[in-house]
Amino acid sequence: MPGFLPFVLHLAHAARNRRHVVTLGELDDHLLRDIGLKRTDVLAALAQPRHRDPLRILKILCCHGRVFVERVRDGFAPRPASCC
Repeated sequence: MPGFLPFVLHLAHAARNRRHVVTLGELDDHLLRDIGLKRTDVLAALAQPRHRDPLRILKILCCHGRVFVERVRDGFAPRPASCC
């Protein structure tokens, strides 16, 4: 069971970050826009399976922008961004 403890820690980390994203979802659209997000970004992050870290999804959307989503859809890897 060497991989069990890291998996449990990952789940706990993802659950904590999910609570943070829920808090972000309570902000109004103007404040979300100020930090570079849209309400649809928050909803998309929360729609991910529970084992995925929603903050990671938001970071990708914020740093790489919508171009990232198009590049992944087309099968290309994202470009590194300065804020990541």
